[in-house]
Amino acid sequence: MKIAIIAMFLLAGLVLTPAMAWDISTYSLTVRIENIHAGRGHLMIGVFNDENDFPNNHFVGKRIAAIDETMTVVFHDLPVGQYAVSVFQDGNDNGRLDTNIFGIPREKFGFSNGVRRSNFHASLFGFDGDMSITIRIR
Repeated sequence: MKIAIIAMFLLAGLVLTPAMAWDISTYSLTVRIENIHAGRGHLMIGVFNDENDFPNNHFVGKRIAAIDETMTVVFHDLPVGQYAVSVFQDGNDNGRLDTNIFGIPREKFGFSNGVRRSNFHASLFGFDGDMSITIRIR
């Protein structure tokens, strides 16, 4: 009987120790978007954690109706890490950022850290707890 009890404690230790060793905490990222053309299309918001995916294949993303001049979207359950955020207003709801013949965007857009061009490293920020950022689209 004593051997069985000891075996249970040892087994419990083997199961619990790896789970406790890894930090699997998740947090919320609140993104406030300013300078929106209210009532015009949708906002496309992407959160990126890999330079190779930026700015097209987001880690997590949302599409929300552009109903106010300033809007807030919350991404829940993000693990600790480094992220970049991009936003654009898809005014004609075609699912992409429209550009002119020179590749200059014709729809409003913006990136985290106030970056004006698509640059993953400049847009990158550390994320280790609940936080809020503001992106002004232009």
